[in-house]
Amino acid sequence: MKRKIFLLLLLFLIFNIGVQAQKISVNRIDKFTKDKVVYTSYEKISSEAFIGTQTGKNIWICFGFENGLNFILLKWLTAESRYVNKGSKVIFLDEEENPYVFKVSDYISGNGEGTVGALGMDLWGVRLLLLGDLSVFKDNKMTAIRIETSKGYFDYKIKSGASKKVMKAYNLFEEAIK
Repeated sequence: MKRKIFLLLLLFLIFNIGVQAQKISVNRIDKFTKDKVVYTSYEKISSEAFIGTQTGKNIWICFGFENGLNFILLKWLTAESRYVNKGSKVIFLDEEENPYVFKVSDYISGNGEGTVGALGMDLWGVRLLLLGDLSVFKDNKMTAIRIETSKGYFDYKIKSGASKKVMKAYNLFEEAIK
């Protein structure tokens, strides 16, 4: 009986490793520039992973403010080599299929770049710095995302629960940067 309880607790912990509450992970004043620096926790907006495998559909975002600039950091666990050009678009769709375009300002690609935490650190990923109007996340429930790459684009659904988490994270972010 004790063994069954232990196994159930272990499974519970395994499945909840990536669960995070929306929070401000960094909120400080840079000692060199005296500018405010704010980052939210990463929120998973798309996921299709099975235990022991990754299908290349894990996408995380966080909101950031540094050097007077609002931005999104997007991590995409692609599981295979993908390249995104500077100036490419990442487009979010809301419930009414209104598009919100963000431009890739900078990117890094390589093993482990597209993940949050240890799961997937050996797989290929992309980290993007996105610029655009972050306030669209305040009142709009996003339902899909399109990421342009050097070899075409990839579309992913955003589940309702993930969209609500992103809205909460943005509202925390907006309050922190005031």
